[in-house]
Amino acid sequence: MLSSADYNACDLAEHLRMDPNLAARVMSVANSAFFSRQPCGAIDDAVNRLGTVQLTRIFAQVLAGAAMVTPYHAYDLPAQAIWRHSIFAAVGAEMAARKQGEDRSAAYMVGLLHLIGLLVIENYWVKKGGQPKFALVNFEQEWSADEKKLCGFDHPTLGAELLRQLAFPESVVTAIAQQYKAPVGAIANALFLGRMARAFRGVTFKMEPIPAVMNAYDLGSDSKLQSFLLDVREEAQRTMQAA
Repeated sequence: MLSSADYNACDLAEHLRMDPNLAARVMSVANSAFFSRQPCGAIDDAVNRLGTVQLTRIFAQVLAGAAMVTPYHAYDLPAQAIWRHSIFAAVGAEMAARKQGEDRSAAYMVGLLHLIGLLVIENYWVKKGGQPKFALVNFEQEWSADEKKLCGFDHPTLGAELLRQLAFPESVVTAIAQQYKAPVGAIANALFLGRMARAFRGVTFKMEPIPAVMNAYDLGSDSKLQSFLLDVREEAQRTMQAA
């Protein structure tokens, strides 16, 4: 609805009235100190106050939060781990897009949802008996090898198909599907940097930044990259505290 040309605030407000989780989140953000000079009492007012960029972010957060707050046993990840990974990637992608004057909303969304395919594979893994667990290989492939052994697909492919069926923008779908390939285009570059920010949180394997991407975003030196990663961490922590 948000990406359509005939976007209508009244229609969106009516939809929100039927979804209590979304409505509660929209009202909470609309009445936060950042957006509110006076209390916002109606969902219609909240929609108009926030606008499409903030509403898109909220919708993506609710979708991701619903799917990512439980443990992922196939990946040996505790509850909330995927949520934290996703927030770091989302903030990193958005901050990268901001540096280049690119679409921050799309960058945030693709970072937030780039691991959504893990949910599909986790459920399939459980149905197949739950053994063995997947091995995290490297930054370029992560768990893809074991995912493909289990079901013939990896999580970027399945996540992209899930989002395509939910009518997410094709640019977002494509960036998620191709996240393990050399990035091509603004959203793919932003996701690469978001994934890098997420991986640097606790990486145990060697990572090779792509020079062309790093230089395009003025992150070619170690000092600039470290400054960027620090800014991402601080912003991601604020985002998680506010969620």
